[in-house]
Amino acid sequence: MAVVVKPEAFDQVEYDATQVAAVAVSSAESACASALDGEIVVEIDQSAPTSRAEVVSLDPVEFHIESGALERYARPRTLGELESGLTFARLFLEVCDRRSTSFGAPDLRAELSHAHRIAWDTNLFGRASRLGFVAHKPRHRYDFRNRHGFNGPADRIFAQLWASDDLTWSDIVALSDTAVAPVVASRPRVMDDIA
Repeated sequence: MAVVVKPEAFDQVEYDATQVAAVAVSSAESACASALDGEIVVEIDQSAPTSRAEVVSLDPVEFHIESGALERYARPRTLGELESGLTFARLFLEVCDRRSTSFGAPDLRAELSHAHRIAWDTNLFGRASRLGFVAHKPRHRYDFRNRHGFNGPADRIFAQLWASDDLTWSDIVALSDTAVAPVVASRPRVMDDIA
């Protein structure tokens, strides 16, 4: 098994490719050991201080990660082992979900709604936290609320997503849609709807 980090050297952030690879291997061992069977490609956009991280291929496993997803919160532009460990854990758990026929993940190229993506991430981060990775639950609850509503029912669905280890993709979609439904129903109608 080999982890290929691109670029090999960084000039915009203070990252070391060898250290990134080591964190990726450690996270995979905890979250999805089957991902270690082949090559893992980690492409980092060091020009992006934001924190998007996505699985772009399953064979080989390939991730595209914006550098902000790996940086230490207290020292921007430096690699944070806790932060990057959590990012890799989420990505590897998603790889396991996508490889599981019983989970029923959408196609890798399918465009997910923001609500469904955040609901899945909620579940992934919750599972990662139970594996020992440090996830700031209030931050993820806030992200969930932004798409699903600031109300009691949405908070209960967040808690269910966060605490579950065996949900399928259709379960996640159904929970997300249930949380979103009251928010959509409460939106004011636009003029085109009234006419």
